[in-house]
Amino acid sequence: MSSTTGKCLCEQISVAVTKEALGAADKIVVCHCKNCRQNNGSLAAVDVIAPESSVKITGQPKIYQDTNTDSGKPMPRAFCGNCGSPIYRTSPSFPGMLIIKLGLFDEIPKPATEVYCKRRPTWVKAIDGAKQFDTMPK
Repeated sequence: MSSTTGKCLCEQISVAVTKEALGAADKIVVCHCKNCRQNNGSLAAVDVIAPESSVKITGQPKIYQDTNTDSGKPMPRAFCGNCGSPIYRTSPSFPGMLIIKLGLFDEIPKPATEVYCKRRPTWVKAIDGAKQFDTMPK
C-alpha cells in the first residue's frame, strides 16, 4: 500500500497515511470549534479522519488530555514536544480512528465537510460543495 508522509515543523515526527485514507474525500474535515482553533492557533483545524491501521507515526509525540470538550469526554491531542506542531487527536466519536492534522503534508485535499460552522467567523466563507454542520454529526 502506498502512502504519503507529512512532518512536524522540526521534522522529529513524521506521519505516513495510506493514499486510500487520504483519498477518502468524505473524511477530510474542517473543524471550527474553539478547542481546535486554540490547538491549531488558527481559524480552524483541517484534518483527515483515518483508520489507525492506515497510519504510521515515527517519533514520539507528547499527549495533552483535552477535558474541556462538548461531550465531556477527554480528547487526547498529540503534538511534537520539540516544535509544538499538532500531530493528531482521537475522539470517542470515532473509535479506532486518528484525526490527523493535514498541515503536516505538502498536498492538502479539499475538505468535504465543515463542522461547528456556527463558530466560523462571519467573514470566512463556507467551502463550496462541502457539507455544513453546526456541531459534530453523529
